[in-house]
Amino acid sequence: MTKKRKLLGALGERLAASHLEKRGYKILDMNYRCCMGEVDIIAYDGKTYIFVEVKTRSGLAFGRPIESINYKKREHMVRTALNYLKAKQLGDCSYRFDAVEVLFEGENLSEIHHVKNIV
Repeated sequence: MTKKRKLLGALGERLAASHLEKRGYKILDMNYRCCMGEVDIIAYDGKTYIFVEVKTRSGLAFGRPIESINYKKREHMVRTALNYLKAKQLGDCSYRFDAVEVLFEGENLSEIHHVKNIV
């Protein structure tokens, strides 16, 4: 991955976290990694833990960002989430899997779209 793409992805994650916070979500962790995979953002809305995949693109030439979240990525999200819940001893809690699409047109932010229940 190029440095430019890494920077774009990191910017997208920060914008997504800010977007979620403005809507009342509490950000608990970012870029949570374990042997099962990675989750970009872990948030809490007061009753549900939300595991969020952030996809950032600089245009739609290759389709919507969410279209790149394939079965394998969803499977890794689930495994990572279960690892997180176990590590935090959150046994019987409510959780879900969301995505946030961050789109740029050139260097300008054009859209942030939160999609709930992607798994």
